Amino acid sequence: MVETTIINNTFKVVSELLAPDQEHLHTTATVVKYEFHYPADAPVPVITGYVDAHHRREVQYTGYDAFRIKGQLTLTVKEKEVILNGNLYYGHNENPALQHHFDGTLALFRETPPPPPPCPDDNDDSDDFPPQLAVDAPLFPYVNILPWPDDTPADSWLYFFSYDPAHTGTDSLYSLLAAIAPQKNRQAMEQLAIQFLQQDAPFTGQYYGNVQQVPPPFNSFPALYDAWVAAAHGSGGEDISAGVDTTSWLPVIDQLWQNYFALAIIPGFNEPFAIALNKILLVCNLLQTQYSSEPPRVFTQEEIRQLLHANVLLPGKVFPLPPYATALSLPKDDSRIMPFAIGQLKMSRYRLLRYQPGEISGIQNVMKGEQKKTVQRQLQSKQETQQESSFQQHHNTGRYQQTSNDLLLETKQTLAGFTQSTAYDNFTTTYGPPTQAVLNGNWSSSLKPDSNGQQSDSGFMSRVLNSTVNRVSERISRIRSFSQYSEQEAVTSSLFDNRQGNGHFRGIYRWLNKVYRVTVENYGHRFLLELNIRQPAQDYILSQQSLNATDLQKPLSPAEKGISVFTDITISNYAQLLSYYQVDVIQPPPELLAYAAVVLRPGETEKYAHIPEHYAAEEASVTGIIADGAPVQMIKGIVGSSIFEVPASAPGPLGMHGETGQLPVSAIGPNLPDAPPYKPNDFIINIRIQCRVSEEKMNEWKAGIYRQISEAYQQRLSAYINTFSRLSGEHEQNNPELLRNTERSALQRRSIVLLMQVFHTKVGEAPDTRTAPLNDVRYDQFFREALEWDEMTWTFDDSPSVFSYALQGRNDSLRPFLQAQWARVLLPVRPAFNFQLLYYLSSGMIWPAPYPFVPVNEPDKQIAGHLKTSYNSNEYTKIEHSWEIVLPTAMQVVQEGSQLPEFTSSPHT
Repeated sequence: MVETTIINNTFKVVSELLAPDQEHLHTTATVVKYEFHYPADAPVPVITGYVDAHHRREVQYTGYDAFRIKGQLTLTVKEKEVILNGNLYYGHNENPALQHHFDGTLALFRETPPPPPPCPDDNDDSDDFPPQLAVDAPLFPYVNILPWPDDTPADSWLYFFSYDPAHTGTDSLYSLLAAIAPQKNRQAMEQLAIQFLQQDAPFTGQYYGNVQQVPPPFNSFPALYDAWVAAAHGSGGEDISAGVDTTSWLPVIDQLWQNYFALAIIPGFNEPFAIALNKILLVCNLLQTQYSSEPPRVFTQEEIRQLLHANVLLPGKVFPLPPYATALSLPKDDSRIMPFAIGQLKMSRYRLLRYQPGEISGIQNVMKGEQKKTVQRQLQSKQETQQESSFQQHHNTGRYQQTSNDLLLETKQTLAGFTQSTAYDNFTTTYGPPTQAVLNGNWSSSLKPDSNGQQSDSGFMSRVLNSTVNRVSERISRIRSFSQYSEQEAVTSSLFDNRQGNGHFRGIYRWLNKVYRVTVENYGHRFLLELNIRQPAQDYILSQQSLNATDLQKPLSPAEKGISVFTDITISNYAQLLSYYQVDVIQPPPELLAYAAVVLRPGETEKYAHIPEHYAAEEASVTGIIADGAPVQMIKGIVGSSIFEVPASAPGPLGMHGETGQLPVSAIGPNLPDAPPYKPNDFIINIRIQCRVSEEKMNEWKAGIYRQISEAYQQRLSAYINTFSRLSGEHEQNNPELLRNTERSALQRRSIVLLMQVFHTKVGEAPDTRTAPLNDVRYDQFFREALEWDEMTWTFDDSPSVFSYALQGRNDSLRPFLQAQWARVLLPVRPAFNFQLLYYLSSGMIWPAPYPFVPVNEPDKQIAGHLKTSYNSNEYTKIEHSWEIVLPTAMQVVQEGSQLPEFTSSPHT
């Protein structure tokens, strides 16, 4: 039984009393299935659920237009009737005191005959157990993807209707919009629509503003449309159009279209009148289609329903509007979003039906006259031992020692202050044949202070003999031990007494199996979006670095930084490389240039300039001054192999040839004296030699820097892998659902950012940006309502793990998400928002009215046609497949009989 209640012409509640044998009920419960539809003519429910007599159901809904429904549903079961009661608050105001209130009966179900008994099971087994428990729960959802058809549906005339500009004037809103559309000036087009809505010249008197201002009979068409939709059948055309020439309506219909275009450019303005206009145009399209031929067409009930739910196809010359000229430039990102396919959302559910014996787990045989006892013993023991010990030793000894070794040691330590002398007394050596020596005489050795008697012998002996050894040793030993021992024993004994029996006894133990029924339910078609997101974990990594100071950015190798070999290091990039790889010890580069200098004065004709090590002479500058009246007026010289003159005949530096080491510098003059005395102020010559660092020295420095950054890179990579593994949870047991929620929330945020980019690309920021924050909140709410985020599926492209074993990790960790370069997300759209989201993707604007009052842009006609085909044939909660599966358990059961089981059924049944 199905009951429908329409509340205040705003929303309706459809309820159904389910039979006791349906899948969603227990065998003895009385349950009512309910659906809330908003608006009342919406084919797709916004709230669904079940309520029984033992529970109160809370219902809550917030629509795209801020319409709210909140309250409770209860079920009263009497002897011959079932009553569905509702206590509901609804309206557009957030304050419950200002909302509408409904408190009463939503549906009344009379007693119905009991359902027929279930059919007997053909595979009935006497060993099966009757069902004592019913478990009904979902397993997992999935989407069966259907690719886009290549062509547009042939019956698209039932799905769309468009504007015919043949009957419009040159000064109409459409004509003016089409004239400036090639200029891509969105602001000018919006200004025309605002002038139309304000009835400024040249649009004075053209905007109706409300249904009452629309000429008859068109002002009655919204009510007629509601009646036709509520009735869901009836031709209706003969009531108002029989014998009427619809061509006389063309000027008014054209003016209605101009009103519609103005409201389409400014969506959300005067929304009730925009919906009423759409209803009028739908009725006009149905009548024009029906009476465009003679005799008039005869529509079926389904064709009338489709014509009443047709969508406006906006003219491509004007719509969608171009973006603002001042649109913000977005950062380059390869991420993209596009319509993917139409899929069927399906739910796999399971229900525990029964338990049944399975294979044999054991057999107990007891002979005639035998008594057998079987004992099963389980022993668990646990022992803990804890021991603590510490050791400390203290020893103190003080003594004086006077030995020759001590004296000798102290003498050597104070040898700087004393003198050793040796005296020989009649010490002779005699050699005999062939090699024999005879020593005669004696010798003595003595130590005396080397202080000319200032230091006494007693002071010396006191310093040497006062050698003290202090030794402290203390020993404390402490040992603490703790031991705990626990033991648990479980003994199960079975006694089989067949002493009084007349024959042998056989006891058969069998495993117990669970039998489940698995069903696949079709929840209807879903419009799927495909989002390809580059570096999906980027925001999550940055948040971890900001909140927990955890760096999850994979360090780039020197090759990725453009350093393939050590010669790629330069003076300009080495500091940045050392900073990136966090090298603390910085080796500055050698100076590119060094200088050597030589000064020649009178009497100095030759000197050598010392070229610094690892440098080579590059050029030399010679500067000289000769005093007035000096005997020398010109001096010539050589620097290396280059000749110079003072005063110089050709000023400029002298080229060197890469000389190293000592560079000779010489000078000669015709009046230079050959011998002293000289006048020191006759002349002076300064020679400055510029030297450039050698390539070997520079390569040595580059190799050192390259070695530093290579080692630092390995250290950063090791720290990155350890941090990565720790955050990924690879060293501990994690909750997979928690990890998936982390991925889901990160992908949801990135998806919303990607969806917001459609607005920035298609619309951009208006010159007046004061409403930008409000737009962000409004669009975010729209995305959260229009998309089924709980049914989102995704895959990661974690290509780095393929090439590097060190970066591979478990699949039940966050590593695939953290190191993924791309994420492919499939996001279903709620059926009620199919056309709103399609319109948003093509225009960047949210259309506030519900289906079917959502227009379609011409480029989306093919996709919208297939959406309507799937939308109209949508069947919800339909069981498509059902089968039984058997799962083994660890439980055993004793078979009542002693006959061995036979499994004669086919393995494929």
